[in-house]
Amino acid sequence: MFHKALWMRNQKLAAPAVWAVYLSLFFFLPFFFFGEAQNLQTQVDEFHLKTSQLNFSFHGVQIALFMTLILVGFASLLIGPERTTHSTDLTFSLPFKRKDIFLSKWMFGAVHITTGLLVNLLLCMLIVRFTILNEIADASFLLEFMSLVIPFSIAIFTFSMFIGTIAGSIISQFILSFIFLFFPVGFFSLIGTFLMFHGVQLDMMTGLNGGSLNTFGDFIATATLPVTVFEFAYYTDVVDNIYGSVADHTRMPNYLTLLSPLIYFAVTFPLGIWFFSSTKNENNGRLLVFEKGKRFFSFGVILCFALAFGMAGGNLFGSYNNTSLISYYFSASIGAVLSYFVLRKIMNIRLGLSK
Repeated sequence: MFHKALWMRNQKLAAPAVWAVYLSLFFFLPFFFFGEAQNLQTQVDEFHLKTSQLNFSFHGVQIALFMTLILVGFASLLIGPERTTHSTDLTFSLPFKRKDIFLSKWMFGAVHITTGLLVNLLLCMLIVRFTILNEIADASFLLEFMSLVIPFSIAIFTFSMFIGTIAGSIISQFILSFIFLFFPVGFFSLIGTFLMFHGVQLDMMTGLNGGSLNTFGDFIATATLPVTVFEFAYYTDVVDNIYGSVADHTRMPNYLTLLSPLIYFAVTFPLGIWFFSSTKNENNGRLLVFEKGKRFFSFGVILCFALAFGMAGGNLFGSYNNTSLISYYFSASIGAVLSYFVLRKIMNIRLGLSK
């Protein structure tokens, strides 16, 4: 449900992130495309190159990583500051249901993210259409990129909002959101290394563009939201210098990977509403809000550090052909013990700012 008062409050909380979304998208998309067009035009005018000798490429990785940071920061500013400054009491005292407060935050972010992407990608299409890029590139690739980046951006934002419902401060929300977005590729890589040290080999190579998802690496990449956008690429190749033939290619991830943002959204959106509606303010400022989830979270952190230390120690004192299980488990034990004591300290820290 739309409430103007909540919209204005969200605007006040997340104004820096709104500006960051529009300005960063303008810099990484229209500004980049216009710069490339000017560069190519200079090559034609000054070096008298033919169109068939020009090349142009665009990769999703050019925008995906920074865009992920912006989306996580956007979600963090919508929820985190209220927990850090302990002003959630004021927010929850407003004459609105907690569900409506969460939905207004999500809708505020989704509208600005979608609008920012649509406006800037349409500007890119105009630049391609009315500059020298029109002679070597097909602007339709931007429609394909749009169909990929918008659902993934909404899914990343929604996931970060969900993390905000269980994190106790803006800092913990930002850090945990970024960690868990890349958690699948990190965790399953650690699992793959663990199995390798025990004689089980897994195919860690990825190939999302075309074909079927038939490798362990494909599963990891599909389960990690930002990685799929990294896979997108568009580039032009000179086919024949004599006849001036130019061919363009679009590397689009497999259509099955598009299920990833739908699954993330279907799971984290209702969970975000539920947790936000049942959240308590006693643990505001701490790493986590819910006491019941601390044991599970602690176990996961200790396990990951043990696997990471085991991988590092096993590779340091062993070799690819002669793995050392003793060094693996010894290093894993050190990682588990260190993470346990560090985590105990972090869990009890309460970050708070004055209202």
